[in-house]
Amino acid sequence: MGSTPRRPFYTAFAWAYDLLIAGPVSSRCDFIEHTLVQRGGVLPGARLLNAGCGTGSYAIELARRGYRVTGVDVEPALLLQARTRAADLSASLTIETGDILDLPPDRRYEAILCRGVLNDLVADADRVQAFFSFARALDAGRVLILDVREWNATICRYRQEPIFERSVDLDDGTLTFRSVTHLEPDTRRLLVSERHTLVQGGVETTADHDFVMRCWEKEELAHHLARAGFGAITYAPDYALAPPVDGIASSLWPPGQPGLKKGRRWSIAALQAQSSMI
Repeated sequence: MGSTPRRPFYTAFAWAYDLLIAGPVSSRCDFIEHTLVQRGGVLPGARLLNAGCGTGSYAIELARRGYRVTGVDVEPALLLQARTRAADLSASLTIETGDILDLPPDRRYEAILCRGVLNDLVADADRVQAFFSFARALDAGRVLILDVREWNATICRYRQEPIFERSVDLDDGTLTFRSVTHLEPDTRRLLVSERHTLVQGGVETTADHDFVMRCWEKEELAHHLARAGFGAITYAPDYALAPPVDGIASSLWPPGQPGLKKGRRWSIAALQAQSSMI
């Protein structure tokens, strides 16, 4: 039986991930650092796990801010990019192979950051296991910060803009990325078709990939977090440094509130562990 095809962003085009999917890393890390300090008293110098670190953008920025960061990921090509970029931060940043579903319980952290990853968990068992894995690796009373694609906001975005396309000029050619997203409402899944087109020296190379993502709703998050021993949950839209929404029964901010970007990712601003899981 053959292996499952890997997403080109995680293999042949890992080098292009940050060129094509650029995010506001610095401003999001402002939010992350603020949350670490205000919610859990986690100051620079503390041990922080970036679970699913990808190319290392957030791990590197937080290490530069003084945190002792370990970044883990399962994708070798992404880890190579992260290690190359982090070469000057060896004293405060470690990049390792690791699975967020099976974090070793003998290595504990004062905070865990998991962003851009949980939507890739489609199976119910994996979605449950992730939070127990986080709990085992987190010191008692400390902070978990994560983000997810919230289903209702995602519907708004992709009904209006199902196609995303971006091109970047390279020294010797052009790279274009295009994705088309279809909604599957009954299962809260996104059916995504991606294409990378690289033109170099007059030669065109393409890589196509279809995959599935599964969005989240607040009730599911609250249930899994509570089972794993987490509480004091707050929510915010896309790492907005504005008053968070407190409590698991709160709704999304109404239109017009500061920081809300309609149709974008929904950040669980901070989740503070009530107790250590054995």
